[in-house]
This record gives sequence, structure tokens and C-alpha cells, in this order.
Amino acid sequence: MKKLLCLLTLSVLTLAGVAQKVYKLNVPATEKRIYTDHLNLGGSNPTGGTIDFNSFYMNVDNKPFIPILGEIHFSRLPHEYWEEQILKMKSGGINVISTYVFWNIHEEKEGIFDWSGDRDLRHFLELCKKHNLYVLVRIGPFCHGEIRNGGLPDWIYGRPFEVRSNDEGYLFYAKRLYHNIAEQLNGLYYKDGGTIIGIQLENELQHSAAPWAISYPGQEKEMTVANYDADITKIGVSVQDKKTSYAQLGSEHLATLKKMAQEEGMVVPLYTVTGWGMSAILENETIPVGAAYPYPFWEQPSKSDFFLFKDVQIHPDYAPVRYDGEKYPSYCAEMGAGTQIIYERRPNVLPEAAEALMVRTLGSGANGIGYYMYHGGLNPQTSDGIFYSDEPMGIPKISYDYQAPIGEYGKVFDSYYLLRLIHLFTENFGNQLAPMGLILPETNKEITPDDRETLRYSVRSNGEAGFVFMNNFQDHDDRQDQKVNGLSIQLSKELIQFPAFTLKKDESVILPFNMTVNAAKLKYATVQPLSIEKIGGKKHYFFFALDGFTPEFVFDKSTIKKISGKKREKQGEIHVYPVVGLTGSFSLTDSDGEEIVITTLTRKQALGYNQLNNTICITDAVLMDYDEKIQLQSRSNSFSITLPSDIKPDFAKYNVTSKKEGLFKTYKIEVPLVDVPCNYHKVSEQRYTFDMDDKEFTENLSDIILDIDYTGDVAFAFIDGKMINDHFYYGKSWQIGLKSYADQLSDKGLYFYFKPMKSDASFLIDLDKDKIPDFSNGPVCEVKSMKLIPEYKIDFTLK
Repeated sequence: MKKLLCLLTLSVLTLAGVAQKVYKLNVPATEKRIYTDHLNLGGSNPTGGTIDFNSFYMNVDNKPFIPILGEIHFSRLPHEYWEEQILKMKSGGINVISTYVFWNIHEEKEGIFDWSGDRDLRHFLELCKKHNLYVLVRIGPFCHGEIRNGGLPDWIYGRPFEVRSNDEGYLFYAKRLYHNIAEQLNGLYYKDGGTIIGIQLENELQHSAAPWAISYPGQEKEMTVANYDADITKIGVSVQDKKTSYAQLGSEHLATLKKMAQEEGMVVPLYTVTGWGMSAILENETIPVGAAYPYPFWEQPSKSDFFLFKDVQIHPDYAPVRYDGEKYPSYCAEMGAGTQIIYERRPNVLPEAAEALMVRTLGSGANGIGYYMYHGGLNPQTSDGIFYSDEPMGIPKISYDYQAPIGEYGKVFDSYYLLRLIHLFTENFGNQLAPMGLILPETNKEITPDDRETLRYSVRSNGEAGFVFMNNFQDHDDRQDQKVNGLSIQLSKELIQFPAFTLKKDESVILPFNMTVNAAKLKYATVQPLSIEKIGGKKHYFFFALDGFTPEFVFDKSTIKKISGKKREKQGEIHVYPVVGLTGSFSLTDSDGEEIVITTLTRKQALGYNQLNNTICITDAVLMDYDEKIQLQSRSNSFSITLPSDIKPDFAKYNVTSKKEGLFKTYKIEVPLVDVPCNYHKVSEQRYTFDMDDKEFTENLSDIILDIDYTGDVAFAFIDGKMINDHFYYGKSWQIGLKSYADQLSDKGLYFYFKPMKSDASFLIDLDKDKIPDFSNGPVCEVKSMKLIPEYKIDFTLK
């Protein structure tokens, strides 16, 4: 097999004064060149299951698999809510949980390890296993994660050795850490029938570090690195333009850490290291993983190139790197679907950026994606009341919301639903996508972030079938709709011609061509693939309609025996024009005589699509499948649940109305509206008190959200003098989930302190213009309102 080559023919037509473009891409018949048997990775479990890797993708049980990793830090969340949050991640399409083990949180005092309560790593992993989620454990010793000293204990600072090195003094403590971590992981590895499939060694070795917390105001930051790495150390993920004479020492340290981990029993199919920005790597023994942060808090705001298609396997983001990309699958472990804010910089991540970033990355040849963070959290405190946050970097003392798809109190945001569209695609069609090589337009390399005219697209194909990826999003920019008169894919034996469409501003799209639908061949579709399910004994394909595209399916007539719906035949093709929505399903009988059903959902319906173990559920609420029951959570007291008609739900105590919609049935449930009074009192311009009776938490409520709309600099929340959260204003209201504090609210209440914003604040460059106040009367501190938002819940079962 030879590398894929590509040619692009581009012509421009001018119609009614509007530039419309016709794009044509040649796809060669040769498949992607893939190397095997060179990686010392992989493994099996007691039931005969296998995991293995080649140079391009991962196999699970000999089937291509695209891992979707979601970062969540168990020690930054109350353990009482771990299961609920794990299930939200699973419903969001995460199939691998990724988590840091912060050394200083578990060995705060030298020689005394604490694995209890919110530090109970084993319990967290057992919950992941209970719900059939793979796990990758990031064991450090250095983690970063915007935690104090990057996870290194304070007491390490005073030791006479070099950290993050093969210094024997450091290795003594690192080995003891690994031993204690291994005791928590024992019996939960994939090889034992568990779900731990991966270990990350160290983090950003010879690239980045955290400042030591032991410092003085005005002092230059002293970083958590060996002295020989001090001059190449970065703060944050970035391009490294310096070379080091000590690269071999980094590789040797990683080799030592892997050997130590395996000696402690941490034997898994997958070992990873961070590979960006000239980080140290371990050739053929680990997979170097990538990152992309379009809204970094450690750099000035600017248009990034992370929304431009390229070959990320050969040319990783934040290159140069120390490895040959052709030898390893492109796994992007830290995709910035959100970002942390610091005191000086407060970027606001748009939800559309998350979807566009993933479409671009998959469409650039990646076969694994992971999010940092997927779930936000709250930084704990030491037994002495010291904050574990990376205070020298200006990180909030407690809040680690990260603008993640799931926030610090478990509340889901728009990016959660947008990303699920991508995760459903990879879950159901990833086995087809993963082996497909990348074909880029010739002019793609000439596109800059400022280009609003040229279509950003790529194709992944095996020479016969494939997918087209497009996006029209750019950070820090106001895009425009792109009118495309046609898009043609020239294969060796045929030409696929997509009709004219408009790619709306900020939209991202995936279109199939020559996709197998059982024995039928779908020549192309102008709707996006979503999932495959078995419903009523028949295979059921779900797609969703795209704004700016006329929905159409085009089948090869020779592969179809019978087909329903509005259609026409033309030159050996059957064009089907679906009715969009639940009532518009159509069926076909393929050349093998099997009947298949196809439903084209609206985009809104697709955003509410949940794929369960044995069925599907469409709802605008957040769904958690506990096996014995399903729970929905919503800020509306009215729930809509759509299920296949052959599924019989048991709603027990609720009053239900239902409506038949094609092959589906939609149920409506209303629970009693709860009006929770918001009792807050203004003490002064900057100080407020709040109280609430814990009896307000009725059985129909999963939480009560306190929404604080204010303009200012920094805000703090206290209970009985102890800080429970802090917030840096960045143009959005501050929301606090109160259920974690319910037992304290009645007796102690909440106290808030707000600091005024000044006209010379450095973070003003990050705020939308309408969020910058009038400073004509001096610094601004205004609490506009406080309100309580009930979050309702219902439980039901499926028969």
C-alpha cells in the first residue's frame, strides 16, 4: 500500500454578484499505508478479548475502535456524586474515563497515604467498571492539572535531589507512590477482567511545568523541573523552539517510570506520554498524544490554526515533536473544548468551537480524541487549610469549572450536546472511519485563519468509500455563510457529485459517500450519519438534517430490491427525499433481502439522542442509565421522552400523556412546579448574605442552582467562614449547585463578597464589548440579581 495522494480542481463561478465555488477532489484507489508489529503494546483479558495497536488505529476484539476520552478528576468532586457524573459522561458518548492521581493530595504528609472519601481512587474505578467504561489512569508523578506544584508534594521541595529525573533520591519516593497507586488498581486491570486499559506516564516531560508554590511575591517563578530542563520549560501547551542537550535523559526517565510501574503490577495494553512541543517520548513503548487549545489562558488572544484541516499524524499540532508520526496513531488527549480562566486572562470558549475542533481533528486523520477537561471540579484544601490550586499561576483557589461540557457542579452545557453528535458518529461508524486515510485539497495548505471564502474540507477514504468533513468556524472571528455550487469526489471508478449547499457560519458537517447500509450502497447523503440501532428486530439507521443542505439519500439501484418514501430514479441511482422528523422514516430492502429502516432527525432531535444498551431515547433532558432505572434531569418541570413504539416504559407514579409519531412514541410528563424563594440580603455594595431551608430539596428535585448575575472582578462564597467557591467574572453569571451544601444552608447560610472591576483590568481583552461596564464613575461592582433555578428529576424503567 502506498501513501494517499491528492489533486484538487477548483473553479469559481460568479452568479448574481455572489462568488460560488465548485470543488473537486481526486481520491486515489490505494489505501493508507499502515505499519504493524512494531509497538510493544496490547493485551488480552480472561474472556478472550483483545486490544492491539498498529501505526494508525486501535483494535478492540479485532475491530477498529476510536477511543473518546473524557478527563474527570475524582479528587475534585464529592464522592457521593461520582456515579451520577460518570453516567452523564457515558451518556455524552465518552467511552474512556481519564483521570489524574495527584500525588500531593494523597500523600500530603510524607509517608501517610490517604485514599478515603473524595480521594478513594479504587471506589471511583469500581464505578467505572460497573458501568462498562474503559479507564486511563494518569499516574504522574508530575501531573500539572493546575494543581499545587503540579501534583508534587510540598515536602519534596526541601529534598536534595532533582525532581522529574532519574536521581535515585527522587525515584525512591516515586516508586513508593507507584506502589501505593498500584494497590488501589489491583485486580481492576483489563488483563484481570477490569476496565483499566491505559496508563499515562508523567506529563509534558521536558516541555512544561508548574511553579513551586513555595515562593515570594515579586520573585521569578521557580518551576517543578530538573535543573537541566529549566531553560526549555514552558508554561502551558505551546510550540517549543528550543532544543535540549538532555533529550536522552528524558527518554531514560520515562523508561524507568514504565519499568517501575510494570514492576508494581501496572500492566495494561496502552501506555501514553504527552508528545507535543518536543516533550520526551519513549519510542515504540508508548503512544505520544497530542493537544489543541484554541483559547489558551497562557497566551494572548489570537486566531488559532486548529480549525484548519491538515495531516495531524505527520504534522502534529504544536510541532516539532521528537517522534516519527507515521509510526503512531494520532491520539489527541487534550482537546480544549473548554479552558481554565486565570486572574489576568479570562477567555470565553464558544460551544460551536468544541464541535468544529473535533470535526477538524477527525477529518485531519486522528483516530482517538480526548478532552481536557470534560468535567470540571472544585479544588480541595489541605488539612492545614492551604488551597491545592496553582495559586502562583493566578488560578481560582477552588473553582476548576474549566468551561467544560460538564461543569464543576455537574451541570451540562451546550458543548455537551454538540460533542455527542461526534461521539455517536465515531461509536457507530468509527470501525469504518479508522482505517481510512486522509486526502486534503491542494489549496488547503494556503488557507489561513483569516480566510472566510475558501471551503475548509477534507476527505477520509479507503479509495472506494469515505466521509467528507467540513467546518466554517474560526475562533476570535465573525464568519460568513459559504455558498458552494458543488462538491465532487473523483474515485478511480466513479464520480460522486454532491449538489449545491450552503455551509452556514460556525457550522461543522460530516457527509458519507459509498457507505454500506447492510448490503445496500449509499452513494452519498446530504445528511449527517448519527447511529445504528436494532429496533423491532430490524436494523435502523439514524441521520440528521443540516441547515443549508437539502436532505437527500442517493442509493445504487443495483443494491436495492425495494424502497419506500418520496423518490426518483436516475441513471442507475435512486434518489430519496426524506421527510425530516420522527414521522418520516422510510424503509428499504437490500440486495440480500434484509429490510432496513432509515430515519432523518431534525438537528434538535439529534442533540437529544441517547443510545442505550438495547434501545434509544430522545430527550432534551440529561439522561443517566443506572441499569435498574433511568433518571432524567432538567431545569424544566416538563419532560419529553421519545422511545421506539415497541419499548414499554414504566413511569409508575407520574401522570403521562403520549403521542404516536411514526415508528416512535413520545411521552410527556410534568412534575409539580417548584417555586423556591431566593432569600438574599444586601449588606453593602460588596457583601451579601443568602439563606435557604434544606426542606426545599423535594423528591422531584435533583438540585437547586443559585444563579448570580453580577459585574465585577472576583467573587467569593463562604459557609461559616470557610470558602466553598470563588469566581472570576468573564461575562457569564455565576452558578452554584446547592445540593452539596444542603445540610449546612439552614443553620449557617451563605455569605458572598464581591470585588470591583477596574478600568485597567488585563482581562478586558477577553470580554465581549457588551460585557465591559462604564467606568466613568470609577471601579464597578454590581450585583444585578440572585435567583434560584430548580433542577427537576424523574425516574422510570424500560420493560
